[in-house]
Amino acid sequence: MKISLIMPAYNEQHTIREIVKKVCDTLQGIDYELLLVDDKSTDETLLIMYELQKQYGEQRIRVITKEHSGKSQTVKTGLLASKGEYVVIQDADMEYDPADVLVMLEKIDKENLDVVYGNRFGRNNEVVYYQNWLGNTLLSLFSAIITGVRANMWPRDMEVCYKMAKGELYRKLAATIESTTNFGFEPEITAKFSKVKGVKFAQVPISYYPRTVSEGKKMNAFKHGVEAFREIIYYNFFAK
Repeated sequence: MKISLIMPAYNEQHTIREIVKKVCDTLQGIDYELLLVDDKSTDETLLIMYELQKQYGEQRIRVITKEHSGKSQTVKTGLLASKGEYVVIQDADMEYDPADVLVMLEKIDKENLDVVYGNRFGRNNEVVYYQNWLGNTLLSLFSAIITGVRANMWPRDMEVCYKMAKGELYRKLAATIESTTNFGFEPEITAKFSKVKGVKFAQVPISYYPRTVSEGKKMNAFKHGVEAFREIIYYNFFAK
């Protein structure tokens, strides 16, 4: 059983070494590949990626470069290049704990699920920006009402990074990803999962350590919230 982790990165020179080490240390004993996808960073991120590839070996780490086109398309690029039986997204900062990937992997494999989402609301995690917390809560609820009615798929945390799915399914759906916004991948892939006939879905509580804007946080609650609301409607009701 092989797992692919897709790590999109844009100007993450301050955290990418640490998170890659944490991922590799956590997954010792597991057959995995880590795909580092650089979205035309303007800092030292890409150089560090190649250093990490040399350090851990090309069998473990693959570096993929592309023109700058936003996080959604960067994730799509990584998904299409993946080879694992299971695939999960891993941010290039320190907000998520790779130990939760092992919990998700065990659940999806043992229960023969198609999709497993992490749930940051399932634990007493710190809240730094309450506008982000409220926005995520409302957007997730709106999305879940639609996907729940359609496919009994009720993700409590639609915007979460940790979305794991069977590799074959992920790659098939990734080929159809349209979004070019930074966070459009989340509502789009959630809508697409819910349209898969008989999809088997579950979620698990995960840890979350939010960073601040000064530490590199790239989310704008109002701007990205409005985008996500529109994308939930579009990808659920109008897109193929």
